[in-house]
Amino acid sequence: MAAICVFCGAYDGGSHYLNAAARLGEFIAASRHSLVYGGGSVGMMGAVADSCLKHGGNVVGVIPEALATVELMHPLVDDMRVVPDMHVRKATMHELSDAYIALPGGFGTMEELFEALCWAQLGFHKASVAVLNLDGFYDGLVQMADRMVATGFLQQSARDLMEVVHDVDQLEQWLNVKLN
Repeated sequence: MAAICVFCGAYDGGSHYLNAAARLGEFIAASRHSLVYGGGSVGMMGAVADSCLKHGGNVVGVIPEALATVELMHPLVDDMRVVPDMHVRKATMHELSDAYIALPGGFGTMEELFEALCWAQLGFHKASVAVLNLDGFYDGLVQMADRMVATGFLQQSARDLMEVVHDVDQLEQWLNVKLN
């Protein structure tokens, strides 16, 4: 059983995105993996956690004290780690995780994703990292990363650390390959 860290936001972006988050939560539970996430009960965070819990999955939430009320700490997550700040949140999530997935989200999601990628580039971990590019959400990010390579600011081997999947079916296949 692996621990899958899911970076996503406290906002929902619409039902299409929430449905994808719920499908991922269901898959994590059905695969007997654990979900590691930001501890919130709303938005994309709530959708992935609710679905994982509904399907009998193991969920670990990691939330800073200051966000416990802003992101509405999930009341049904038994393993909730309340930490002092964002730095400890990310370090704790990294310590617990075997793979990383970024669902569509905002600045916080981007910051967490880039730290996971940077740490992989530096050899601090060997966990796989993927973005769910649902409906082209991450097209701009992919183009930016490719331009970094083209202009010499990023090696292709580092760019290759960010794997791109386009739907939940591909994401499930990616997880099956990476975690088995």
